Amino acid sequence: MALPVKGICMEMCPREEKIMRKSKKLVHQLECAPYKMVKCFSRSAAGSSLNKPHILRPPSVLKNTISYLLNEILTITNIPFNIVYDFIDDRLNSIKQDATIQEVSDQDWMAILPPIIRFHAYAAYKCYEYDVNTFDPFLNMKHFHESIFKIVKIFLQDSDRATDKLCSEMVSLLIVTNLGDFNVLQQALPFITKKNTLIKMSMVLSLNIMNGNFGQLFETYNTLPALHQCVISVQLPMLRKIILKSMCAGFNCKNNYFAISILTKMLLHNKPQETIKECQHYCLTVIDNKVELSKSSFNNEVDELHLKKKIIFNVNVSTIVLNN
Repeated sequence: MALPVKGICMEMCPREEKIMRKSKKLVHQLECAPYKMVKCFSRSAAGSSLNKPHILRPPSVLKNTISYLLNEILTITNIPFNIVYDFIDDRLNSIKQDATIQEVSDQDWMAILPPIIRFHAYAAYKCYEYDVNTFDPFLNMKHFHESIFKIVKIFLQDSDRATDKLCSEMVSLLIVTNLGDFNVLQQALPFITKKNTLIKMSMVLSLNIMNGNFGQLFETYNTLPALHQCVISVQLPMLRKIILKSMCAGFNCKNNYFAISILTKMLLHNKPQETIKECQHYCLTVIDNKVELSKSSFNNEVDELHLKKKIIFNVNVSTIVLNN
């Protein structure tokens, strides 16, 4: 059996790619001075080979490239974030491609994948209000899940790592990204231990969502790390609609009004005005900062109302994503 090829390219972008892209004017605006060129993701084509040592970057270079992308490029503010996202996403895919071709060790994957996973979790929130033609949330989540399922598989194969901090972060992040998903909960079961409080908290929340018990959502959300909040926030429109519909069925009674202030906390809105807008969107009557919870009035046919939950990042985003 042939041994996997080992990369010898010690730059972020192979020399021959630099020459080719410069000659064809394919240098991205985020690669012009003062920024550096980074190897593009490319699909295998007839007559070309992706496993040449001189175009493959060894793990150490791949890790340095990730640090560069998430330290220097992610923090750029004078270029629209969707352009920044597309650039980083492509270059991260190239990094995963180089690592896969070389069949890097599990230890290397453990260093390569977490910042990529965190980047996609953050992007899901950051690009939430973008038009689908500007940002594809489904493709972003596809890349997120491909990476996180791979690292969870590594944890399952290495029982010594199954209780460490990184495992707790990754498994719990997978759970809260898929609240109420029975299959994901099953995959997380082997990681339930007394030490993994973050996993247990996430699993209890997901189980409650699956069973229609939404009372814990507000309290749990506010105790979770920022990236966990990011992936929950993009699920809130769906959850808010379910919660309101459930409350209208449970509290259904003529002239039965519920305080907007309390509902704002339950629905994780930023301010009462958003809660009022949400209630009115579903045709519920709001009077004097109270909403009439009426089963007959609730309009289940309208689309979910997409109101973004604001998340406060106490440190620089690159620090969170790289976990420095």
